[in-house]
Amino acid sequence: MGRKRLNHAAETFCAMFCGWRLTNSYVELQTLGSGVLDIDVLEAKCNFNGSPISSVSIAHELNGWLLQDKQKHNIPITELSSALLSVVIELARVPAPPSPRSSFYIGKDGKPIDKGEFFKIAANCTSEIRTGDSTYRAIRSHHEQWPVGWPNI
Repeated sequence: MGRKRLNHAAETFCAMFCGWRLTNSYVELQTLGSGVLDIDVLEAKCNFNGSPISSVSIAHELNGWLLQDKQKHNIPITELSSALLSVVIELARVPAPPSPRSSFYIGKDGKPIDKGEFFKIAANCTSEIRTGDSTYRAIRSHHEQWPVGWPNI
C-alpha cells in the first residue's frame, strides 16, 4: 500500500472537514455545540465527548470519499485497521461580521445576510490512518462562521 496515498487520505480528511463540505453539517454542529467530535471514517460512525451519537453528514462524505479513493487506486479497504478524524470544536454565537465585508451567505430574499447573530467555529482537526505496520497523521485548524438559522433564512 502506498505511503503517499495514505498520507494524502489523512490530509484529505482534515481538508474536507475544514472546507465547503462542512456546510452540510452546520445544523448538526449547532446542536452539538463545543466539544470533541470523533469520526470513525471506515464505519461513518461518530462520538461526541466520548458518547455515541447519530452520524453527522460530514462522516458519510468522508466515508464515501475514502471508499471511492481506495477503489480508484486498487487499495483493499481491509488493509486499513482504522481511519479516524478527531475534531476539537469551539462553537459560539457572535454578532454579524463588521462591514464592509460582504457576507458569503445569501438569504431566501436573494440578499447577503450581514446582520444578526452568526455561529463562529474554531475546529482543530487530527486525522489518523493505521495499517498493520504504519500510522499516517495530519492536522489542520479552521475558523468559519455562518448565520444563525442557516440555511432556512
